[in-house]
Amino acid sequence: MKNRTIYFLLGIALLIQGCNTKKQVKTDANTEAFGILFNEVCNESDAENICISPLSAQMALSMVAAGATGETKEEIYGALQLSGDVNANSKAIIDNIGNSECEVNIANSIWINEKLDAKESFIKDGKEYFNAHVARVPFDKATLKIINDWCKTETKGKISSILDDIKESDRMYLINALYFKGAWRQQFSKILTAKKPFATEDGRVVEADMMHQTIKTIYYEDSIIQMASMPFKQRYRMLLILPAEGVSISDAVMHLAANHQECLDSMSRYSVELALPKFRSEFKTSLKKTLKNMGMKRAFSNKAQFDGMSDDPLCIDNVVQKTYIKIDEEGAEAAAVTGISMMLTGMPRPLEKRVLNLDRPFIYMITDYTKDNILFMGKVGNPNE
Repeated sequence: MKNRTIYFLLGIALLIQGCNTKKQVKTDANTEAFGILFNEVCNESDAENICISPLSAQMALSMVAAGATGETKEEIYGALQLSGDVNANSKAIIDNIGNSECEVNIANSIWINEKLDAKESFIKDGKEYFNAHVARVPFDKATLKIINDWCKTETKGKISSILDDIKESDRMYLINALYFKGAWRQQFSKILTAKKPFATEDGRVVEADMMHQTIKTIYYEDSIIQMASMPFKQRYRMLLILPAEGVSISDAVMHLAANHQECLDSMSRYSVELALPKFRSEFKTSLKKTLKNMGMKRAFSNKAQFDGMSDDPLCIDNVVQKTYIKIDEEGAEAAAVTGISMMLTGMPRPLEKRVLNLDRPFIYMITDYTKDNILFMGKVGNPNE
């Protein structure tokens, strides 16, 4: 039973963050959906320490949703419980997220195989709504290094790569990078840090570097969880959530996800004696199976509909996320990269043939297709004149 471990759900804390400013940005993603996502990852992994970034996953999958159509789009929206204009909402998150004393960086990129005829409307949306770096490149070893170097740069060196190789069938990569660094509003004294017993999930007891302080903060408890807020210097906070004795991590997460607003609204100010272990953790997972279990099946199959990206038949090959988190007396540093690889579902559909033989007078136009402006228009009655 995962009943004595403090889990630091940084991703969920960001999604239900307590901004000190009055301005709130609606994430347009349901916290319950990411509670399910987290539990699915926990069930599939044997790792003792797990960290995911729901915000990074949401941003990468929103870029994919921008190119999805039909039932594929409906499944993505349904699995993540998205609604409304996801493009505009993503832009609002990006524009607002860095407005803090904490160092927060969110970056998106779209890497297009030069063999793929990607639609200009999709590229335009990627740049406009996601501030995405877009590159048409040969999918070779040189590009592999360029993409991984981009991840390393955007995460301050905490995540050095997201791709191990490039497959022949790969046609596009959509990548989100998220970096966070914040100092506690009330830092821990290093003098009070001491080795203390920590009960692991399998019943063992190990010694951990436990930090201690008494802090005036908001706190909540019920029969399922105890929850305290550990604020950073501005806007962001870390929610520390401890399941009650005999309650599993899974039950605690789902309880919080289903009742998060009620729990947050019920938090009251107390003097809290806090004991928090220092730790550093790195984690990598594929979200493919998890997302399929949540209802996103079509997107990974040869029935996928990504007509908004290209007329070539594409599907999602994999969704990989890497995370890094470090907690100490001064604050928290965390990074995440979510990479989505799009591949051909088969050979491009053969097109019906037509013949256009301009061997008689014809008309021509030069237009700005983005605005339907005609720059030049003319006719050719005799090409030899």
